[in-house]
Amino acid sequence: MIIDIAVNEKYDALLDDFVYYICKHYGILPRKISIETADLVGNRGMCFDDDDGEFTILVKPNDDMGQIFATVAHEMIHVKQYMTQSLGKLLDESTKLPYDSRWWEDEAFDGAVPLVESFARNLKLSS
Repeated sequence: MIIDIAVNEKYDALLDDFVYYICKHYGILPRKISIETADLVGNRGMCFDDDDGEFTILVKPNDDMGQIFATVAHEMIHVKQYMTQSLGKLLDESTKLPYDSRWWEDEAFDGAVPLVESFARNLKLSS
């Protein structure tokens, strides 16, 4: 698995560890995960299913690191959904589904902060 991160030089190595942790947690092995910053309007992050097993995640550059980790967790849950729950097909078929009826967003919002907290606990245990 290739993890390519260009978010914040100070935290990129830790974000790399975090992405690896999430992949291990969910038992997924994407070919490549690229995470970079972008000036997003209306969203804190976005996830794109690029090619076979390759994903790009965009995050807002001006968010604090805690928010960036939560956003990466949210978007990595979407990577898991693409890989294990056919999210790409669902998105193609469900374009008119109201936002509050999208189970994949509920799962990503509900699971993001617990992933960050679990990763932080693991860091403390390994120190």
